[in-house]
Amino acid sequence: MLDFAELSADGEDLEQLVRELCLALDYRVSWSGRGADGGRDLILEEPGDPLLGRKVRRWLVSCKHTARANGGAGRSVNGEDIGADGGVVDAVSQHNAAGYLLVCSTQPSSSLITRLESIEQNRGIPVHVWDGVELERMLNSPRGWPIAQRFMPKSADAAGWRVFATDSPNRFVGVTRGFYIRLTNRHGSKLSYQLNSIDERLDAVAAIPLPHGHEIRPRAMFCDDKNGAFTWYFDYLYGAAPPWGRDVQEPPHTMDQLASMLGDNRGKYSDGQWDSFEITLRQVHRTLDNYDADHYRYYENLPKYV
Repeated sequence: MLDFAELSADGEDLEQLVRELCLALDYRVSWSGRGADGGRDLILEEPGDPLLGRKVRRWLVSCKHTARANGGAGRSVNGEDIGADGGVVDAVSQHNAAGYLLVCSTQPSSSLITRLESIEQNRGIPVHVWDGVELERMLNSPRGWPIAQRFMPKSADAAGWRVFATDSPNRFVGVTRGFYIRLTNRHGSKLSYQLNSIDERLDAVAAIPLPHGHEIRPRAMFCDDKNGAFTWYFDYLYGAAPPWGRDVQEPPHTMDQLASMLGDNRGKYSDGQWDSFEITLRQVHRTLDNYDADHYRYYENLPKYV
């Protein structure tokens, strides 16, 4: 069970988690700026039905973090947390949105639910709620669990693994340390992954000193159990680091040098497996609204067998 009390008390972790989750669900999201309560709101763009011309509907997303209230026991989100009915209506109008989405780390009070239903019925504004239970359900997925591990490492057990099956009998998705990794074995063979062996490779990656704003993210791994070999696909992401200055430090190593440091084409690790590493260099722009370290486009050019 995820513990939303791990999120920062100022609510910014919840806002960032919701943004990352929306991106993982393939929504377009952007910051609306600081609201009257000092918090940031998100704008979520919901793609329309293709049979009706894909008319996009914009939702104003308001995040309320009360899981750390009452000494960590939490409390329900109430009417005072979202302001007057007119404030909700005005905020939706101000941001040119069509609907209001309340996201909370606990749950809304019954009186608040009644108020939101009244706004929907009397003002014609669609209203929806993602409470802590709904958030946990969405995070408990191949794309969502890396986000849970990143923001709530204790309760999501960031050092451990979760392996999800796919429609293919020899393809899986492994989630660990906040990474989303495609895992594939030879067609017709049994699942032969040794997670401890994979961890040993990830430990080697983590041990490489990198400049601030640089990271190496695993994308996929193919296990050839017949020949005792792993084929790895990594991305080297680099860009301006906080406070987002203009200067971008170039990688201190070439991708071939990094592959060699990881043991490319030699049995470096304790299990004796033979490894090959393909590392792609990517400059990223983390300040963009659509930036996602595990965006689907980073997986589009992987070989078909992974």
